[in-house]
Amino acid sequence: MDEVVAGSGAGPVMAAALLHDVGKVRSGLGTFGRVAATVLGVAVPGRAEGWPDRGGFRGRVGLYLRHPEEGAALLSGAGSDPLTVAWALEHHRQPDRWSVDRRHADVLHAADDD
Repeated sequence: MDEVVAGSGAGPVMAAALLHDVGKVRSGLGTFGRVAATVLGVAVPGRAEGWPDRGGFRGRVGLYLRHPEEGAALLSGAGSDPLTVAWALEHHRQPDRWSVDRRHADVLHAADDD
């Protein structure tokens, strides 16, 4: 990673590596809630889209499943570098849908274990 980051402004790349999942905090879920949300996300892919607008557990699960968008909004609102915001939004997308420089995206994706 050092070779890729060197000379390109390590701050935004390191921030992207560390903060790409920050949107999960908006859900307010603990460990067991996050496990349940992950299982539900696999079991009902795409069918949880309206869940963030609901209250209760279902709404929190919906926010958790929408963590890329939530995280990008948080980071943008905090004035983060565009690369950091973009990676938070795009880190679960297929590589052909990444806007982040491919060298950085490949390293960031390889470092993420989910």
